[in-house]
Amino acid sequence: MAERVNQYRNPLIGSNIKRLRKEKGMKATEVVAKLQLLEIPITRGTFSKVENGYNNPSVDLLIALTQIFKCDFNAFFER
Repeated sequence: MAERVNQYRNPLIGSNIKRLRKEKGMKATEVVAKLQLLEIPITRGTFSKVENGYNNPSVDLLIALTQIFKCDFNAFFER
């Protein structure tokens, strides 16, 4: 089972994922498709829940997103 990053009390990670996605001009469905190509098993609904702070992202998901968004891992934790 993949390690997960808890955003229960502070959905900072999800809001940063959404911000980075929008800065890249990408739709969520595009990101999900790219994640699936990188063998990250995720649906559009689950991705939406991560962005909105209802699901905790796995470390593998965050690492894949750094490749898609071409950003540093720390970008998900910025205030």
